[in-house]
Amino acid sequence: MSTATPNGAAQGGLRQSMSWLHTWGGLWACWILFVIFLTGTLGVFDDAITRWMKPEMPQAGEKQVIEHLDRPALVRSAQAYLEQVSPVGHFWGVALPNEENPTLRVFWEDEKEVFHRGQLDIESGQPITSKNERETEGGHHFVHMHFEFHAGTAGIWLVGFFTMAMLVGLVSGVITHKRIFKDFFTFRPAKGQRSWLDAHNAVSVLTLPFQLMIAYTGLATFYALYMPLGIIGHYADSDTYFSELLSTPPHREQTHIAAPVVALDQLLLRSEEQIGRPASFVAVEHPGDSSASVRVFGRFIEKEGEYTLRGEGNGLVHFDGITGEQWDVQMPAERRGGQTQDVQTVMRNLHFAAFGGSALRWLYFVCGLAGAAMMATGAILFMVKRRQRSLNEFGAQTPRIYRLIEVLNIGSITGLGVACIAFFWGNRLIPVGIENRAEWELAAFFAVWALTYGHAALRPAGRAWIEQLTACAALCLALPLLNWATVGEHFVLYLQRGDLERGWLEVTALAFGLLSAWCAWKLHRRQQAPATRPARNRTAAQVL
Repeated sequence: MSTATPNGAAQGGLRQSMSWLHTWGGLWACWILFVIFLTGTLGVFDDAITRWMKPEMPQAGEKQVIEHLDRPALVRSAQAYLEQVSPVGHFWGVALPNEENPTLRVFWEDEKEVFHRGQLDIESGQPITSKNERETEGGHHFVHMHFEFHAGTAGIWLVGFFTMAMLVGLVSGVITHKRIFKDFFTFRPAKGQRSWLDAHNAVSVLTLPFQLMIAYTGLATFYALYMPLGIIGHYADSDTYFSELLSTPPHREQTHIAAPVVALDQLLLRSEEQIGRPASFVAVEHPGDSSASVRVFGRFIEKEGEYTLRGEGNGLVHFDGITGEQWDVQMPAERRGGQTQDVQTVMRNLHFAAFGGSALRWLYFVCGLAGAAMMATGAILFMVKRRQRSLNEFGAQTPRIYRLIEVLNIGSITGLGVACIAFFWGNRLIPVGIENRAEWELAAFFAVWALTYGHAALRPAGRAWIEQLTACAALCLALPLLNWATVGEHFVLYLQRGDLERGWLEVTALAFGLLSAWCAWKLHRRQQAPATRPARNRTAAQVL
């Protein structure tokens, strides 16, 4: 992250202007972008994280046999339960058992738009009230943090704004660093500011194509939300636009006229016959209202020797929820929307790594970490340069602003790391079976993260970096012990069962723990070394 004064931005040429834009635009965006990148990187393996956080789920190699299950009977049980708990509402959902989750799951949104979920016993159809069921957001927590900060539409807009800022930062960075490719092959360790700039340049250039791709495709995924004027100018709303583009029945508004939902088990049988595969999910919109509609989704089937992309669809049949009239059927792998939708589908699949298997996901994981490192090194470099030579940008308030930036650096970088690993600890320590357990896990994550900012504000910068890195290292390295002590599982057991997903999570936690411990040790060692300049001018960033 280069430096330039505001005056220099006005007086210099294009490169000087881009340097100013890259420095200050990058600084104010880097903290949010670091959160987006780190949580998105963890979210690449959201399913594996969820499996680890739900030890009650079957182990790999212990797949449940589900073909013998009477799916229509299960749907009848689910419909009877939903009609009892929410006869009128906005949504019903029935997730049929699969090989990894043998329970019958139900979801509903009541008239007050409050979302609920539950599990039913597949034999009796009665709610499962066992205290052994571990409610958790699992890896989906990191996915939601990545694209909307658990804040819904407002969060999506926030992420979109900073993603645009990232694209501006990437382009201005390329213009600013005229020797960017030469600098990529240059690294001078233990040189303070020069080392941080070399590290920033290296991770930036190494993953530049990935950063551009991931930012652009992320924006393209939500194009209808970010660029609505074209749709509004030609259609009544986005629902009408998508129904015409995809040749599907349009969304129907509630009439507030009571009407019972048709027997869902019959629609299930008709759907499975139409699409030629078992169903996985049944969704009812506006149950109890004459505008109700039903969608039956097919199950994803990966055929041996045949490459199948999950994003191409698994089959969908659409019905009138009151009369049972079939409105539409979309066969598995059927593509709709023409070239426009094909482009958007490619963008979405690129962003979500919906192809390529585990190898591609590990590549995304490594590149995502490099992107997070790019944000972190840029933010730290800013403080290294200002501590060595203050440019006094804010007059008498400059020291306070610098201190604020220093606190935000610590809390956003090491603090987020501590909060992420604390989320895993919360999964094992929060009692199983308590009400709203998933929300308690999220509360633990945000509480720990908030505490790291408070800690950074109260402690000298150098000590705060060391203490938070040490805390992160301790939590990461002790996670396998916690897992063994609380649920009796460990890495060797995972290997014996062939459950590599859970095993690799613990290996990754140990790797992050060792890295954090090494960084803390380096900082401590440098701070104990004889000072070459007055101690008050030396920060953790300078002594690393």
